[in-house]
Amino acid sequence: MPNIPNINFSNLFLKKFPLSIKFFHWRWIYLVGIFSYGLLIATPEVATAQANKKSFKICSEELLSVGLSETEVANACGAALKPRGLSGCVTKIYDSTTEELSAEDILFNCQRVRRFDELGTCVETINESITDNSNEAAILESCRLSLLPERFSFCVVGLNTNVELTTEELLSNCLNPDAEISDISPD
Repeated sequence: MPNIPNINFSNLFLKKFPLSIKFFHWRWIYLVGIFSYGLLIATPEVATAQANKKSFKICSEELLSVGLSETEVANACGAALKPRGLSGCVTKIYDSTTEELSAEDILFNCQRVRRFDELGTCVETINESITDNSNEAAILESCRLSLLPERFSFCVVGLNTNVELTTEELLSNCLNPDAEISDISPD
């Protein structure tokens, strides 16, 4: 093993530089750090919804196109954090369903979920894959009740390909899969 000299670096700055210069550098580093931290606080958060007048314009146009009244559109778009997302949810569900669901019911359900983009995708995916679309209100309600609507739609569509169950049974099994098993599971 080679001889490595034991060098103590703690006194290196004290020997080469006077004490005032050593603390001078730390003051500048401290000031730059405080300034940088101030800039981070001053910048707006990225996670907040960034809605501009174009978002509200698109929201109102899309909601009026599905047949909602002007007061409903004004209230819905004005209250939404992401107006384009809300109108996208309503139009996606409205376009993928028949006349069984009213635009008011669709808007009500889109306003009640956290992931309205996934709600629209859930209803659209299930309606495209299931041939029996007689109970679209139950599909919309089940997608709304699901915490992860997109995963819920994958469950319904996947089970529908191999299992011969009614639409209501598929929805209830994917929404609450442990309903029947909980009686037999050992404790």
